[in-house]
Amino acid sequence: LTQLQGLQYKTVADAVGSGNLTWTVQDDGGTANGGVDTLTETISITVGAVNDVPVRTAGSPAAVSVNEDSANSTAVTLGMGTLTYGPGGGSDESAQTLTYTVTVIPSCITVWLADGTTQVTAGSTVTLTQLQGLKYKTVANANGSGSLTWTVQDNGGTANGGVDTLTETLSITVGAVNDVPVRTAGSPSA
Repeated sequence: LTQLQGLQYKTVADAVGSGNLTWTVQDDGGTANGGVDTLTETISITVGAVNDVPVRTAGSPAAVSVNEDSANSTAVTLGMGTLTYGPGGGSDESAQTLTYTVTVIPSCITVWLADGTTQVTAGSTVTLTQLQGLKYKTVANANGSGSLTWTVQDNGGTANGGVDTLTETLSITVGAVNDVPVRTAGSPSA
């Protein structure tokens, strides 16, 4: 009885549904003369669906570390070609669609689509293919470090405490390089 009173439960990962926990209590009086020796009890259990955060299913963003002015004119890949994402949770979320949004760009770089001519700004929504192909250019005479940040959001909502957005970051460092002195005025005459 003490063990019955102390029973606990754990939910099964990504499982939803309802059913009954059932147990019997049986005495030792037997069933002679139409007697009944067993009581059956039940408790109803319902596990409701909660939206899970999307997950990265492949790839890993590798930090970028370059020198100042190393890519001012030609866009260079950010190396995110192997990244893939999927809805989190179980089969009940498999039909969800994902939206990718670039949210933060460090001030020492600019970000471009794979074509190298279409600039991406903070707040831009991109496809997975576009995200994988993102490139950067260094900003002239700028150095520093920061994180390129993007979100992956599913369309499952946040009802019942669910989470619908995964935030990802890529560390970027643009190291300072000493520039040649410049003439700021005048011109030497022959």
